[in-house]
Amino acid sequence: MMRSVVLLMVLVAPLAAQNSSSPVSIRLRVADEVRVGRQAPDVVLPYATRNGPGPADQPFALRKELGRVVVLAFYPGDFTAGCTAQWQAFRDRAATLFGPEVVVAGISTDSLETHVRFAREYDLPFKLLSDPALTIARRYDAVDGRRARRMVVVIGRDGLVRYVDRAFAALDPESYVHLGAAVEAARKE
Repeated sequence: MMRSVVLLMVLVAPLAAQNSSSPVSIRLRVADEVRVGRQAPDVVLPYATRNGPGPADQPFALRKELGRVVVLAFYPGDFTAGCTAQWQAFRDRAATLFGPEVVVAGISTDSLETHVRFAREYDLPFKLLSDPALTIARRYDAVDGRRARRMVVVIGRDGLVRYVDRAFAALDPESYVHLGAAVEAARKE
């Protein structure tokens, strides 16, 4: 996986003006930037569906989905107005928005039990992944405070990121048009 390196250095006075025992501070940050054309960071998380929690020894693993188009939908939380609207739209438009061979997985900090209730109440046919420590959300830069930020990522059959919408608008029809076009393009590759 390619990594971008950002060096942050503290500017210091010329060495002649400094005491030779003064420390120089250098901070190094390595960031995996999720962007189109790069390998998608792996995802391994427990999941739930409307039928209950998935087997504990068989979590959702992105690497097991290679060969299929995957849509990761990060969202703030079950039963919130925007998230409920988004998941109902995904359910209602699944046939045209995604198609039968596309894997759709939601990721939030909610517990498996909450995911089960949410999926049952709204009859959602998707896997909802539980990321309470925001481990995966951080890998995808989808964190907003203590919750996941609403964001969608389309991953191609080869595991490469094909589309990223860091500001997916659950109530804006244009967001679904763009997502649908991205999924269709990934399906054709």
